[in-house]
Amino acid sequence: MFRSIRIGLIVIALCFVFSQCQKNRGSEESAKTNETIRWQNDLTAAFQKSKQENKPLMIEFTADWCPYCRMMEDSVFSQPEVIRKTGQFVPVRIDVDKQPEIADQYQANARKYGGSGIPNVLFMNSDGEKLMHVVGYLNEQEFLAKMDSVLIIHQVK
Repeated sequence: MFRSIRIGLIVIALCFVFSQCQKNRGSEESAKTNETIRWQNDLTAAFQKSKQENKPLMIEFTADWCPYCRMMEDSVFSQPEVIRKTGQFVPVRIDVDKQPEIADQYQANARKYGGSGIPNVLFMNSDGEKLMHVVGYLNEQEFLAKMDSVLIIHQVK
């Protein structure tokens, strides 16, 4: 009886140690990928950078009050593969409440302002030509596929 109790305690201890190791490994991995997208909010400067670096612009239109925008931030724009691929773009974030004139100019405003809805991402080249406009929430894999498509379109043009 004591032997089975001892074995049970050893198993519990090993499970605890293993779970702590996994927890620490997860913390280390998230620390390694603690990079974020370096969003710009100056569209004029972003167009200049796009031309200099020959990269397409990725303009995200968002708002603090938008639940799907938060979901995109948490489940898409925070993912290592999306962050890495964003390095091939000039990323710009436009808050439709703080910069409504820009959102209006690109027909990318929230529906409550008469626009197409948010979140939405407008991909453009440095000449201001629209390459793709994605409206609504996309998961990580869907968004990565759109990014890949834009990169191919950008190379062709």
